[in-house]
Amino acid sequence: MKIKLEPIPLGIIVIGVLFSLYLQFQIPEGTYFSGDAALKSLLAQQLSTGEWRFDLWQPTEAWVRNLWQDGLYPYAPPFVYNIAGRYYITFPFTFPLITAPFYALFGFRGLYLVPLVATWAIWGTFYLTCKRLKVSAFHTSIALISLIFASHLTLYSAMYWEHSLAVALCFTGMAMLLMIGYPSGLSKPSALVSGGLIGLSAWFRPEFLSMVATLSALVIIAALAKRNFLNLFNKFNLKSIHYLAKNKETFIASMFVAVSLFFVANKLVYGLFLGMHAVEIVEEFSWTRRLAEAWGNFQELSVVGFEYFPIAFFPLLYLLLYGLKRLEAKLNLKIVTLGIIGLLIAAAGYLFLTGGSAELKTAIKQYSLPILIAIAWLYVFRKIEVKFDARIGVIYLICVMFTAGACLLLDSGADEIAVGGKQWGPRYLLSLIPLVTWITIEELNFIKDRSGPLFRYISIFTIVVLLAIGIHKNTYLGTLALQKAHQGVPPATQLLGETPERVIAVSHQYAAQLLEPPLRGKKFFFRAETSNDLVKLSKVLVEQNQDHFIYVCYPYRKCQPPEDSQNNLQFTKGEQRFQIELSNLGQFGKYPIYEASIKQPL
Repeated sequence: MKIKLEPIPLGIIVIGVLFSLYLQFQIPEGTYFSGDAALKSLLAQQLSTGEWRFDLWQPTEAWVRNLWQDGLYPYAPPFVYNIAGRYYITFPFTFPLITAPFYALFGFRGLYLVPLVATWAIWGTFYLTCKRLKVSAFHTSIALISLIFASHLTLYSAMYWEHSLAVALCFTGMAMLLMIGYPSGLSKPSALVSGGLIGLSAWFRPEFLSMVATLSALVIIAALAKRNFLNLFNKFNLKSIHYLAKNKETFIASMFVAVSLFFVANKLVYGLFLGMHAVEIVEEFSWTRRLAEAWGNFQELSVVGFEYFPIAFFPLLYLLLYGLKRLEAKLNLKIVTLGIIGLLIAAAGYLFLTGGSAELKTAIKQYSLPILIAIAWLYVFRKIEVKFDARIGVIYLICVMFTAGACLLLDSGADEIAVGGKQWGPRYLLSLIPLVTWITIEELNFIKDRSGPLFRYISIFTIVVLLAIGIHKNTYLGTLALQKAHQGVPPATQLLGETPERVIAVSHQYAAQLLEPPLRGKKFFFRAETSNDLVKLSKVLVEQNQDHFIYVCYPYRKCQPPEDSQNNLQFTKGEQRFQIELSNLGQFGKYPIYEASIKQPL
């Protein structure tokens, strides 16, 4: 099938490519956005040398390995686990494995090739899907602006994270199933490829197991609906959902085979079918705790998702409009209005009872204006005809079901500032951005076809405002945040690289995560959170005839030893008495750094 290319959408993609390349130049050599990425880079560096093992490198020096086993290893759960004397990062081995060759070829910059190209692939897949389905250049352009500049997806092209690759694989498979396959369904070869790509995405991100489960459930429900099992779908005008059931066996089997092969690979590498993530999730498992955390995760991700991807408000408004019109058909407008007021009062009462007046005031300040604007928008559009077909209905279901499933799978660390830790926008929901963008332009097209020019212009104006908010949030503020995240590390790594001391002690594993990768193999890192840890380290250094090392404080957690009494930094070795003295070298980047000297008191 010949596809005619159009200049404006292609121009937007070209600008997006230039912007993504600009983001690459904001990353200083050897630094990473987060500690997660830095740990994966350690494994990628190791694999790039031809050392085909998936536990982290250990030095030949026995005294270093003994101190690590004795509690001074620089990393700890839930980031790294010690299994039978081997240290495994909690993240899947797959992403470091496929990026390792690029590190071997191009060095540090090579690590970012996969996230960058995967992001471009998402844009290309979206554009080609729009062309194949004859979406107008205007609507395609709106979608691409939303995808590239008004969402947080592009920023992840400049982070050494596997999200972009997983989204590219999953979205390509879902575009085949939900968009290209509508309304006749997929052929067997297409079902095989579509399911395989979606299943393959779970090799890189565990939350995509939720997508596999979600799509499997929907395909099975579609098969039941085709047999008139579920009258519910007729009520919601979703009877044509049965297109998902065509070649369902091939589609589901290909997904499950891909996922099963991943489990087998995990068993071979770790001895656990679910990989190291199983230790994180299954350890001290409790359904009560898991469900409580999942509900909290769902609430947080739902709110934050709209903050970082404002265009999602448009499909939400459209869904509310559809629901209100169905209610209005059965009830009069006054009853519907009273019901909405009642819901708002109930929500305010719930906030007051659970969080007190302070939380209620905060919620009113934060949400009152958007709610009033939404009510006004719904009132203006109440007279138009609302179309709601199977394809967008399925995508709404996917968004809710996937989010719920992902929240159930994800483990929230007690030390995390938000669900997902340090990030820009909810990274666990990145796979929904292309889908939400798609239904936005679908609904915009419905309004154009089924209402007058006034409603079309108002809807376009709504989209433009949401795009402007999203561009400011992600393209402008997101770029500044990306720059800031990398600024505090290079001065510290430069100093550590120049000092003759090979022993580096850190007050928290978060410091080691970002500082070790550019110094891998050149320095020995130890986690010494307390004065007792420093004493333990110093005793061994005395045995090795070493009397100096570097101590790095992590700035966002308490750093005890420099503030501790000198008496707690004394120890005896045999008949000799020693004192650890910490000399402040200053703050390098964001890290306070000390030179530690082991001396015998006069």
